[in-house]
Amino acid sequence: MKYLTLLIAFVVLGCSLMAQEDNTLEEQTVVIYNDYSPVLKDASRIQSLPVIADTVKTVPKFEYSVTPTMYRTSFTPQKISAATVKGEMLKPLNTGFVKVGYGNYISPFAELYINSKRQKNYSLGIAAHHHSSFGKIKNNLNKKIYQKIYSGYDDSRIEAFGKKLFAKSVLSGKVYFSSNGISYYGYDPKVYGNPDTINLDTFDYIVTSDDVEKQRFNRVGANMALESQQTGKKHWNYKFGLGYQYFFTKTKDYQHKIDVIANIGRSVKNISYGLDFDYLFNANKMAAYANTNITVGTIWGEIPRISSKNDMYLDAKPYFRFENEKWNIRAGAHLGFDLIENGNKGMYLFPDVYAQLNVSNTILPYISYGGHLEQNNLEFISRVNPFINSYPTYHNTRYQHVVDLGVKANISSKIYLHLNANYSHIDYMAFFVNDTTIPLHNKFIMEYMDVDRVGAYAELSMRDLTPGLDIMLKAHYYYYIKWGDSNVLYSPKIADARPWQMPDLDVSLRASYRLTNKISFGVEGYFLNRCFAKEYVEGVQYAKKMKAVIDVNLFGEYKFDDNFSAFLYLNNIACQRYYIWNNYRAQGFNAMVGLTYLF
Repeated sequence: MKYLTLLIAFVVLGCSLMAQEDNTLEEQTVVIYNDYSPVLKDASRIQSLPVIADTVKTVPKFEYSVTPTMYRTSFTPQKISAATVKGEMLKPLNTGFVKVGYGNYISPFAELYINSKRQKNYSLGIAAHHHSSFGKIKNNLNKKIYQKIYSGYDDSRIEAFGKKLFAKSVLSGKVYFSSNGISYYGYDPKVYGNPDTINLDTFDYIVTSDDVEKQRFNRVGANMALESQQTGKKHWNYKFGLGYQYFFTKTKDYQHKIDVIANIGRSVKNISYGLDFDYLFNANKMAAYANTNITVGTIWGEIPRISSKNDMYLDAKPYFRFENEKWNIRAGAHLGFDLIENGNKGMYLFPDVYAQLNVSNTILPYISYGGHLEQNNLEFISRVNPFINSYPTYHNTRYQHVVDLGVKANISSKIYLHLNANYSHIDYMAFFVNDTTIPLHNKFIMEYMDVDRVGAYAELSMRDLTPGLDIMLKAHYYYYIKWGDSNVLYSPKIADARPWQMPDLDVSLRASYRLTNKISFGVEGYFLNRCFAKEYVEGVQYAKKMKAVIDVNLFGEYKFDDNFSAFLYLNNIACQRYYIWNNYRAQGFNAMVGLTYLF
């Protein structure tokens, strides 16, 4: 750079000297502000490599031929053993369990179940159950004076069952015995006088625990059935059954019941049709003490009343059903014949129509129209209300024009919803009223009325909503449009008729939660809206308003291992003194603790 700078300076100086030869220059001054900095451009590099162009190309060409030659060969495969297809190893099953517990009110509990292990051709088992209580409750005369009355009960059952498997059918059977004992502890001393003026020293109807009358309902029976097991189409499926039951009580009431069923049907593609047949014969005998005059509010001398009645019922149900991915349609009829020994007879025809639409396997709306006959006798009524008196006042209830409109919804794989609205016209609907022909009024008789009833039903099921949480909610609502007196035997016409002791709303809730593999617990709740009971005070009839029922129960279980666990039940934790039936108060808070063992 130095040499380059000097070279430029000489050139400039030379030019100046030459100009002075030709021209006369004045004195000039040159000011250089900075050093000269030449800039060199970047060199451009040839990107591609040199290529030699070859103008002469040589393409190789050759020819070949193949002469195939077949060589004779032979192969003999070796014999191998047949393959054996093995299924998954079955998990061992427990053959049974035993469960025992004990609670306050002197309440023992025991349950046993034993079943045979896996067998190809048969199955046998036995089951037993017992639950009893020997406690007392307070029977109030007024808020300050009460007496404790024995309110014990017992419920026992034992049964043996079996099943024989054939190639195309199954033969099953069962024998059983059950016994249910109760005490007629539900009397209210107020019905015999004004509690403000009554003389307690001369009150005649204060009883002790030993004076309370007891009743026992016993059932012994056997049944068997032969049923086809052909799952393919175009086969006739059938079921034939025969059953016998002997029912008897402590008060010398008894019933022989014979039940015969025959069901036969066939399916072809999406269509099925058949006939269901049912024959029922009852031989009834009822013996009870009642007074000779049924006038309400009057107490007369008691005499034994014995009644025998045989009745026979035939029911034929032809049906036709169509079912595909969208529709489920059933059309049929119930043709019934009710024959009673005293000459009364009746023929009943009820339609049986049902239609359901499948909307995307999620929403299933449906509608149905039909009816049925409900047989009321002492054996059946005692299951509903064990405090029944054995008067022969039993009528069959006819449910006519029963219309149901509803929808089932699978909201998700965990949530199921069912909503239903219904209407029924019911002839001889049975209601329970206190028997005023006995001194303590602590038994019930049946009172029949024709009613038009509108109802609604809702069910919400949530399974495994969150890991381990299950919830079930159910609710019924009933509204009686009108009613009338249909009882012409043992009750006079009622000026102020009501659906006695039938709440118009009942709700039940059950929620359970599995905290771990060892700990689980939950809650149960029941709500019954208020209802009315027919009662007499000093011979005057009035409608007694019964309070609503709220019952909340807790339960829990702890597993020590897979086969051994402990449980705890806490019932009526709010200590509500509610009434099951008029004057029959339920026991208060009660707890039960016990163990369960699987073997």
